[in-house]
Amino acid sequence: MGSGLKSRKKRDDYKLPQYLCNTEEKEHAMFCIRNNIRISPLGIYKEPGKWKIGINIGPYKRGEKTNVAPGVYDRDTIWPEYYKFCKYYYDKYRK
Repeated sequence: MGSGLKSRKKRDDYKLPQYLCNTEEKEHAMFCIRNNIRISPLGIYKEPGKWKIGINIGPYKRGEKTNVAPGVYDRDTIWPEYYKFCKYYYDKYRK
């Protein structure tokens, strides 16, 4: 049996990095969740450490197509960009 380190390294490349958001970012994200604005990081097939951001607005419908933002983000930029999208929709739909 091997130690599995090679596969573990490969697997860790696909995991999202940890990020501590501030209270304002958390408020924007919670607003989106409460109002059925679903924003999420989407991994890019066979590109470890690269993500796009997918956006769906409205209640979930089976078979719906996700709108994907055109940018490609790496480990350092995925969460700040995610929270920028949350802030954008917070500012746009807040009453």
